[in-house]
Formats: sequence, structure tokens, C-alpha cells
Amino acid sequence: MPTFHEFAADHRSVLEDVARAARIDDPVAIDLDQFYLPLVNKAVRREILPIDGVLIRDWDPSRRKVFPGIRLGCRVYEIEGIRFANVLGSYLGQNTFTGFQYFVVARANYLKLYKLALKTRREATTASPPPIMHPDQQELLWRNTIGYLDEANLKKIKEYGGRPKRGVLLMGPPGNGKTSACRWIWEECQRRGWEWHLVTPDAYREARAHDAVKDLFSVNKRGIVFFDDMDLALRDRDSVHETEDQAVFLSAIDGIEINEGVVFVFTTNCSLDLIDRAFKRPGRLDLVLHFEAPAQELRRNLFMRWHVDIRTNLDLDECVMATDGFSFAEIEELKNLLIMHFMDQQNWDWEWAMRQLSINRNELGSPKRRRHVGFGASEPHRDELVLNGK
Repeated sequence: MPTFHEFAADHRSVLEDVARAARIDDPVAIDLDQFYLPLVNKAVRREILPIDGVLIRDWDPSRRKVFPGIRLGCRVYEIEGIRFANVLGSYLGQNTFTGFQYFVVARANYLKLYKLALKTRREATTASPPPIMHPDQQELLWRNTIGYLDEANLKKIKEYGGRPKRGVLLMGPPGNGKTSACRWIWEECQRRGWEWHLVTPDAYREARAHDAVKDLFSVNKRGIVFFDDMDLALRDRDSVHETEDQAVFLSAIDGIEINEGVVFVFTTNCSLDLIDRAFKRPGRLDLVLHFEAPAQELRRNLFMRWHVDIRTNLDLDECVMATDGFSFAEIEELKNLLIMHFMDQQNWDWEWAMRQLSINRNELGSPKRRRHVGFGASEPHRDELVLNGK
């Protein structure tokens, strides 16, 4: 086995050889990671060069557009006047196998290339349409997550001595848009290159077992931590047996060490009166958004996103009225049933889909709830926000 110094010497030799051949001064080696595809897709392919006089081409037709087309050598690219090279190779030594793949750019262009990589990744990520929500609710969610973490906003918050963290709770019965709202925020977080984590009950239990709960709340830079269905840690200690989980969870929220800013987004199917009061205090939870069964306007908006062939063969007014009290998930299941029936019978049969959904509900033992669910049923507490779209 080669020593570390021998290993480093080999890589230094390759780096110097590539820099000379590709005309890259003062080279810096980079692992592009998630920036690889968007940056290479935008760059112009230039020459292929050997390493130490050796060049092995690769004729594999798959991924030809983004793969450098070599097994050993380097491929030069250019973007906005910046030359950079993809270095690729592997060889089997006496008792060891060595491989490498990285990119090389001139030190003077390193920061410029990084900014271009950020730009190309942002452009390559297609923004999904916002979830169907009440406009006021959507604005509040955005302002307290993506908008809150905006660099200019964070700078002002810190300047005025504000808290560089935020807690948002999304609650309501299943199927009414909590997951869609989280997905929207998650995609926007990705597009900006911010950090994010998803914490599930299983992940939390695993972290508890290894005394690593703090890691679930930690970010190295600004970002969002999503806590999915965290009823286990949020339940009111006066109505359930108190467990150490709750104390650990609350302590982790308060004890977070952050560099730029963090937003915690919690989701739960519980009503607010079942959530522990210690969790609901300002500084831990700052905003509550309730997701109820969609009102008429929101149901119509959902139908308008359906494929035009489906919409033109249905009476949308009838569909909107017939789905009063339905969740978004139930309406989307109606669409799936319509498509399945069309594939078999070549007609769009709304009545059949409605009957089939009713049969499926009965078989699953989950009849549709028409009563008002959640904390909106009573006078809202001062720190609650009830937006039902009506």
C-alpha cells in the first residue's frame, strides 16, 4: 500500500500535468458534486488531453452529452471565458487500486466558476408551481421560510438583534396540502443551494438512541429543517404520559448553534390543543398554519390544473359542488380513477369515478369526514392563525 505522501505525490503530479496541457495557471482541484450536471450542460466542450502521455477514450453511448468520453485523461470545458477540465482516471497498482475524478480550474477563476455553478444549478432546477393554498396563507408561509432566510432579511434581523431562527407549524387532517406546501419550500430551498434536512419519527428515535438529537436540528449554513409528523415529541404532557423525548426535543430547539439562520417546519395531524404548551411559546413556535379541507375556490383551482382533455369532458361546476368536504388527496384520487377508467373504456366518466371512490373508502374503512376538524372549530388562540380559504 502506498503511503499518504506517495498517494499525494501521485495526485500532485497528475494535477500539474493536466494544468500544463490544459493551459490552466495555478490550478485548484474541485469536486463539483451536485453542480456537475448543470455546469457541464451549460459549458462548451473543448479538447480531450492525455495524462502523462496516456489517453483512453470511452465509446459508451449512454450519458454521452454529459460524460467526458474518456476513461483516462482530461476533457476541457469552457463557460463564459473560463477554462476548466474534468480529470478522470484509474489504475491498478501492485497491491492497490487507485482512481480519481475531479475538476481543475485556475485559482484566479475559482470564485467566478463557483458563482456560475450556483447560477446554472438554479436555472436547471425547474420551479414547481406553488401549492394550491389560500393566497394569504401562501404569502405567510413564504415570508416565514424562504423570505425569512433571504440574505438581506437575515442581515437586518441580526443587525437589530432579532432571533436568527423561526418555527412554523403546519397542522390539519391528512390530505389537505401540508406535504405539498413542504415540497414547495423544499424545492425552493434546493434551488438556492441552501441546506435542508428531513426528520421523520424513525430518524428522531434513532438519534435519541445514539444521543444525537442535536445533530437533527443543526445546520452549517442557513437552511430549513422539516419535522414530519412529530406528534411523539409535541404532545401535551398534561394529557399523555410525560416522556424524556419531549424534554430532549424542546432543549434541542433552544440549544441550536447556527451560523446564518434556520427555519424549523413541523407537520402534525394533531389539533393545537393537544400540542404541549412549552412547545407553543414564542421562540420555539412562531407561526401556525391550519390546512383544512379546501373551500370551493381552492377546489376549482385544483381542477383547473388537471389535463385539458379531462377538464373539457367534465362539468367543472358540478365537480366543484360534488366534492364539497373532500380533501385535496381525495380529489386527486378521483383524477387517477378517471384516467384509469379512460384507459380502459375511452371515456371520461365522472359518476363512475365518484362511485368507485366511495367503494374504495368503504373497503379501506375510512369514511369521509364532513365535520369541522382542528383548532379552527373554536375561538382561535392569540398565537394561532386560522385560514380555511372561505
